[in-house]
Amino acid sequence: MWLLEFLFFSTTLLVGWTLFGYFIFIWFVGLFRDKRPAAIPEHWPFITVIVPCLNESALALEKLANLRNSAYPRDRMEIIFADGGSTDGGAEMLTAAILPDEPFRVERCPAPGKINQLNHVLPMAKGEIIVNTDADARLTENTLQNIVSEICADSQVWVAGAYCRPVNTLEFEKMYWDAQNKGRFLETKAMSSSIVTAPCYAFRRELISSFPDDTVADDVYIAMLASAKGKRVVQSSSAHVEELRGPSSVAEFMPHKFRKSNAFLRESLRFVYRLPDMPHLIRLMLATRIGQQVALPWLLILWALLAGTLITMGRLDIPVIGTIFLFVMAWLTFMVFRSVKLPNGSNRYSAWTKISGNFLTLTILMATGVSYPWFRQTSSYARVNSSDKSK
Repeated sequence: MWLLEFLFFSTTLLVGWTLFGYFIFIWFVGLFRDKRPAAIPEHWPFITVIVPCLNESALALEKLANLRNSAYPRDRMEIIFADGGSTDGGAEMLTAAILPDEPFRVERCPAPGKINQLNHVLPMAKGEIIVNTDADARLTENTLQNIVSEICADSQVWVAGAYCRPVNTLEFEKMYWDAQNKGRFLETKAMSSSIVTAPCYAFRRELISSFPDDTVADDVYIAMLASAKGKRVVQSSSAHVEELRGPSSVAEFMPHKFRKSNAFLRESLRFVYRLPDMPHLIRLMLATRIGQQVALPWLLILWALLAGTLITMGRLDIPVIGTIFLFVMAWLTFMVFRSVKLPNGSNRYSAWTKISGNFLTLTILMATGVSYPWFRQTSSYARVNSSDKSK
């Protein structure tokens, strides 16, 4: 009996840590770190902005107009539209729309796929800092300045991600992004964000010359690579981006998030052997993030089996104590996330959205861990609401 009780309490502690304790811990660590706002650098570094695109003529032209409004000095930037072989006339339309004195150009890439397009353009990039942004991401006037300032403010910061929120999508999706953004803000304040997001992120040019051909999620890979080199990754609260495309139904939301979750796990596991090289806190963060997807599904199943066994043996008190412990941890985590203020304020969601959204997210997390040995994808899966294959 004592062994069964020991296994149950050990499993409860592991579930509590991966689901809740991790966030409580990094919040506590962040209380003792002095986070100063990124100051405007004396001299703006030269940057290269890369926009991978494929058969997105309308979005690409809107992206061109959006980037024209940037306050970043024109003489300190180049903007490259990396076209993966568009057949909708998008590349020709972009080329015709670019004025001779503008720092924009279109590069025809020999192969489609976001990674192929990035790898084709990276060797010709002149920037000290590379900014990668999607065609459906809308930047504010100061986004480029603010995201570059994050990198210039600290020599240990090698990757910076913009604060991104989706528009015109499900409430589930908006709530999911809010929670993820809060988690990245907690990590940034404690030490370093586990990932950045694809709509817009920046990195130091010397970090990478090209992505591995089998990379699925460039945003996860670049953050993991910086962490493996002992460098910091930050989530900016001042560089704002809106993502125009998102799931419009639960039928789109579930596979979309499943692919994202699978991509995160795949890129994370690529760097497991580098964990010993990372600073202690970053190592703990990434190990826990990986554990949330690899181990948590099986821990929950084991916890339920152990609880059921104890109940059948007449020890109802043990599962009750474990359940109360997890509820207390969940409440503390809720309070921690509630304390994190988003730049545009927190949205209000209905009780149904919160309950069903969290259930769907947990379902996706468990499905990712259980299915990983059999499910594979490439960097060319279709976007939601689009036939584009560039990502």
